[in-house]
Amino acid sequence: MANCQHCNKPNPKGHFNCRSCGNRAHPSKWSTQFVVRDTPMATAIRKDQIDFSTKDMNVHIKETQEKNAKAREKKINSLIKWK
Repeated sequence: MANCQHCNKPNPKGHFNCRSCGNRAHPSKWSTQFVVRDTPMATAIRKDQIDFSTKDMNVHIKETQEKNAKAREKKINSLIKWK
């Protein structure tokens, strides 16, 4: 096992915190920024991809219904095997 990153004392059991100095024994292998920025499931979290705007509630409901109808039709057409 490697040594502590702060005091260089051996860490044979691989503890998260060093037993001698109490600090984190090893540096991080990745950062949280890596997870948020580079995964397709986190695109909504990215602030540069959010479009802030205001809409009338009736317009928003109509647009959502149209979008859902198109998605429903696409799903139904994909389930039917056309000859």
